[in-house]
Order: sequence, then structure tokens, then C-alpha cells
Amino acid sequence: MVFGYIIIVLFMLAMSFYLIFRLHHLNKTTDSIIKVDVPSVENGEKLLDSLLEQVRNEKKYIITNDDAFLELFDKKKKEFRERLKSLEESVTRREKKELISQIKELHNKYLAMISKEMILVGKDEIISFDTHYKEEKEKTIEQLIESINRLTLTIQTSLIKKIELFQKIGYRSARTSLIIIMFAILFGVIFAYFFIRSICTPIKILKDATDRIAHGDLDFQIEVTSSDEIGSLGTAFNQMCNKLKETDQLKIEFVSNVSHNLKTPLTAIREANDLLLEKIAGPISESQTKLLNIVKEETLQLTMMINDLLDISRIEAGLMRYNFQYSDIQEIIRKSTDEIRFLAENKNINIQCVNGNSIPKVLLDRDKIAQLMDNLLSNAIKFTPSGGTITIDAKEIDSHNVSHVFVEQNWLNKVQSFVKVSVSDTGIGIPAEYHKKIFDKFQQVNNKGKGGIKGTGLGLSIAKHIVLDHGGDIWVESNTGSGSTFHFTLPCNYDYALNVS
Repeated sequence: MVFGYIIIVLFMLAMSFYLIFRLHHLNKTTDSIIKVDVPSVENGEKLLDSLLEQVRNEKKYIITNDDAFLELFDKKKKEFRERLKSLEESVTRREKKELISQIKELHNKYLAMISKEMILVGKDEIISFDTHYKEEKEKTIEQLIESINRLTLTIQTSLIKKIELFQKIGYRSARTSLIIIMFAILFGVIFAYFFIRSICTPIKILKDATDRIAHGDLDFQIEVTSSDEIGSLGTAFNQMCNKLKETDQLKIEFVSNVSHNLKTPLTAIREANDLLLEKIAGPISESQTKLLNIVKEETLQLTMMINDLLDISRIEAGLMRYNFQYSDIQEIIRKSTDEIRFLAENKNINIQCVNGNSIPKVLLDRDKIAQLMDNLLSNAIKFTPSGGTITIDAKEIDSHNVSHVFVEQNWLNKVQSFVKVSVSDTGIGIPAEYHKKIFDKFQQVNNKGKGGIKGTGLGLSIAKHIVLDHGGDIWVESNTGSGSTFHFTLPCNYDYALNVS
């Protein structure tokens, strides 16, 4: 920043000094024009008038012998000499000095020629001059007039040249100043562009990195290429990511260990509870049976929650195992529907399947897709009021009709078609701001008193990982109060090699 501003200041200083220098030159030229050239032109013009006045008064005096004309002659002669002297002092060029010397000689010659006439006029003598004298006198006057005109023309030419120089200096100064300003503006724009880019690019990288961290990618690191404030911020960000990664890893290990350690005693409690219900330890009363059934249900609920925690731990650790084989997706849907139908009947909810065209077998893990269907169907039953309807639709669709996410996945660019499964309900719906959040860990919709059963908030997150690991996508379409529809897709009819373990 300092370097850039110094360059801009130097541009401005250079332009200022240049303009000061040019203005000083222009002031000198202006002073020369006003104080020297303009008075010189005026003196040259009046010099000729003064000479002509001398000639006229001299002739009038010779004819009339009137001393008034002699006085006027002497006055104009004196004025002529003063103006000539002023011109001589102001001019510096050799050409002008030679013309002034020539004018002085011719004027002295003229005065010498007419002095005899004036003396004779004062003595009342008859003046008689030969033709040669008159011609010489007229020739001297003509030469004097011509010299004065040449001097005046030379002075005027010099004035015109100075005015032209004045204009050239003005134009040149304006052009040079404009060029300096343009360079300063160009440098300022370039400097501002790279300066803003040097700030905005790292900030954008930090923003993108923050988004990736927010989406759970704690392995992402920013490449630090500078040691300035932005570089220090990038280093601090990487340190934060490492700390978050360590904290997340500790959390995963803690949840995994706790879940694993809870599973064994819960299994023992469940087995013992089943033995009591089977009256192996002895007869039990009806009230005891009810209590044991409640314990059984709650134990089963805890076991499912622990299984979810273990599944998400395995997924995050990259240890989730899949057994891919070609299977009939409709058969998996029918089995999941039959297993959960009794829960729907207890709430007076109707489950219906839309019979579409035959769907080819898909490469998938039967148990994981069954777990996915169980999760979607159980959620639909939980949040659908009594008398509602759940609709399941499965069909094969062209790859051009699926979510745009597949366009960005180059390894799926040869998939010809997908199987799309949709589970719709007539429940309370999901607000738009939760459409993406519900697929994150421990995220649940706050229905503000509209009902619904609380769970771990892991079911949809596990479902998303299962679908993504199959090369598909999952999303929801819903509005508050108008039900929800969950869609997921699985690749079908593809020609790429899927590496599974």
C-alpha cells in the first residue's frame, strides 16, 4: 500500500513541478510581451508618426516662417529621439540594433539637410536649391520611412513568434499534464485492482475454506504463500482447523467408545427383560408385564440410538462396509413396507405403492438400502397425523433429469439412467430453511408445538451417507403444513468400475 501511494504521490509531484516550471516560463514570456514587445510595437508605430509630423512641420515652417511650426518640429524631433532611444534599450537582437542604428544615421542626415533651409528662412533670404538636393532629401526621407517600417515589422514578427511560443507552451503543458494524469490514473487503477485482488482473493479462499469446514471437511488446509497479515490469518485458520479436527476426532472416539460400552449392558438388560416377560424366572402380574413391555420398548429405542451413533462413527472414520450386489429395489421396498405396516395401521395411516414400469436390478447393498427405507418410512409415520397417507414411488429416469449435482461428478458422466425412489406423506411438513440442515448430524426440525417424535437426529445423516456412497443423491421437497416428499436416486445402467471394499 505504501509503495503504491508513494508512486501516485511521485506522479502528482512530477506533474506539479512540471506545471510550476511551465507556468514560470509562461510568466516570463508574458512579461516580455507586455513590458517589451507591445511597447516596442507602439513606439515603432509612433516613431513613424513622429517622423511624418516632423516632415510636415518642417515644410510648413519653410513656407510660412511661423515659429509655431518650428516649435512643433522640435517637439516631434525630441519625441522621435526618445522613442528611438527607448527602442534601442529594449531590443537585444542584432538585426533590430542594426535597423535602429540605420534609422539614427538617416534621421541625422535628414536633420543636417534641413538645418540649412531653416537657417536661411530665419534670415529672410530667398531659398534656392538644386534638383539634386531635393531628390537626395526625398530619398533620405523614404529610406528613413522604409527603415522604420522594417523595424516595426521586425518587432511585430517577434511579438507574433512569442505569442505562438506562448500558445505552444500552453498546449504542450496541457498535453504533458494530461499524459501524467492519465499515467497516474492508469497506475492507480492497476494498483487498486491488484491491491483489491490481493485482499479479496485470500478472503474468498478463506470464505470457501470456512464453508468447507462448516460442511464438515476438517481436513482442508489453506496454502499460505505470504507472511503479511493475510498470511498470518491463513496460518491461524489452519491452526484452528487442526484444533477442530482434533476436537472432532476426540468427540468421535468418545461417542464410539461410549456407544460401544453401552451396547453390551443394554443387550444384557434386553435379554433379561425378555426372560422375565417369558416368565422363566417365575410368574409375573399383569401390571408387571406392562412395566416390562415399557422397559423393552425403551431399551429397544436406546439400542437403535446406539446403533445410529456407531454407524455415524464408522462412516466418519471411513470404516463403513458395503456388500454390493445386483438386487431388485422394488423387492427391498416391499419388504420394508411390510415390516413397518403395523406401525402405520396403529396410527390409521394408509401406505400405498405406485406400480410403475419394471425396474432393472441395481448394484447396491441390500441391508443399507433397507436401513435407508426404514428410516424414511418411520419418519413419515412419526410426522403424519392419523388418517394420513404415505405414498412410495419407484421408477427409472434418464440421467438428464436428475439433480445438477451429477453434472459436477465426472466419475458419473457415463451413467445412462438412475432409479429414483420417492416417499411422500401428508404430515406436518418441513420449513424451507431446514431442507438442507436435516441431513446434517444431530439436526432436527423445531415444529413449535405441531407434534412429532424426537430422535437422535442421525437417521437422515446416515441415509445421506449411504446414498452418496452408492453414487446417488438425496433431497426433500416440502412446505410447512402440506406434507413432505423425500427423493433419493441410485445409478442404473452405467459403464464405470465401482471400487468397493
